Amino acid sequence: MSGKLKGLPFRLLGYYYRLIYLIPVIGEWMVRGMSKMIAYINFYSPFGPKRSSSIHELRKEFDRLMKMMEFEHEVVHQDDEKFEFVLPRCPYGFCRPEHLGVCDAAMDMDRIMFGLAGGKLVIEESIPGGAPECRINLYIRQ
Repeated sequence: MSGKLKGLPFRLLGYYYRLIYLIPVIGEWMVRGMSKMIAYINFYSPFGPKRSSSIHELRKEFDRLMKMMEFEHEVVHQDDEKFEFVLPRCPYGFCRPEHLGVCDAAMDMDRIMFGLAGGKLVIEESIPGGAPECRINLYIRQ
């Protein structure tokens, strides 16, 4: 896909999430519910991450998914329990402080999907939270 169109599906999903999140009382729970549904669909699809029993297997699945989705990222650290990666920009377009809540709700998809694969995803810093890039740790569950 060309440069401008490459991330369009994810930016559109982020835009829809932001609109839904604005619905009083139920918006956040709707985004979390949609994220959970997408996580299960992704995990059980032929393209989703496979169950991993080591950090090396989990990293291999992570790398495969990131390549498939063409997300710009960099793994900055790895040991036997976790690896840390950064995203220089949000694939969903969450870049303002007012996007912090919808970002957290949308990230339920990744937390659930990698949880099913044997990991635990922890967002340490986020762009909407004021960081220059998102910094995330992915741990293997023991």
